[in-house]
Amino acid sequence: MRNLKRALSLALAFVMVMSMMVVGAGAVSIDDFTDADEIVNTEAVSVLTTLNVINGKEDGSYFDPTGNVTRAEMAKMIATVLNQGADVDGLYVGMNTGLTDVKGHWAESYINYCYSLGIIAGRGNGKFDPAATVTGNEAAKMLLVAAGYDAQLEGLTGADWAIKTASLASTLGIFDDLTAPTGDPLTRDNAALLIYNALDIEMIQKYENGYAIGFKDYRTILSTMYGVYKLEGVVVGNEWAQLMNTDVD
Repeated sequence: MRNLKRALSLALAFVMVMSMMVVGAGAVSIDDFTDADEIVNTEAVSVLTTLNVINGKEDGSYFDPTGNVTRAEMAKMIATVLNQGADVDGLYVGMNTGLTDVKGHWAESYINYCYSLGIIAGRGNGKFDPAATVTGNEAAKMLLVAAGYDAQLEGLTGADWAIKTASLASTLGIFDDLTAPTGDPLTRDNAALLIYNALDIEMIQKYENGYAIGFKDYRTILSTMYGVYKLEGVVVGNEWAQLMNTDVD
């Protein structure tokens, strides 16, 4: 059977998106973007637009899939995911984070929120550098911490942080289907892919003797924040076609 597992995965993802339309009722659809045909990670972009995590550029008419994501934009997307698609703009303004280059910035609230949870850190000397592009490794580290991984205990800090981050993120599937080098600036298309992949990794509840311990119910960000579970399977038959005992490869 050819590509049946992948086909079913896409079908289930579509069903999942449709079931979440109430969550993202005010969100745009991928079909609303004038450059939709340029988007590579369509499944990821479809889900995240439905969840109101990402939207179009300027007036929302186009997505700009090849445009680079800034550190501030990454903070906004993660903050939105962790608040079930709600906009936290204005709620965390004025927090004393010690970051000197975020006050008055359009993303101040999102940056402060993520900073308070340890998801992001400065680049030294009290600077966050919000306008700088975010790399795949930097984004993956943020997503890992958002899922409960301890940056210190996992070795995601220090001189080898990028190597350790790439290794852990790859093992968990955050970099699945990513074709660009993880150290390169992250495009909007690939940022959607990484966030989408991270939604379904198992969250960490605590650490015992240096080991990460997940929740007993195997919860993920997707199930915790949105009550949705992503499933994969293999179609063997349905009312329209008998797919067993086929030699098509």
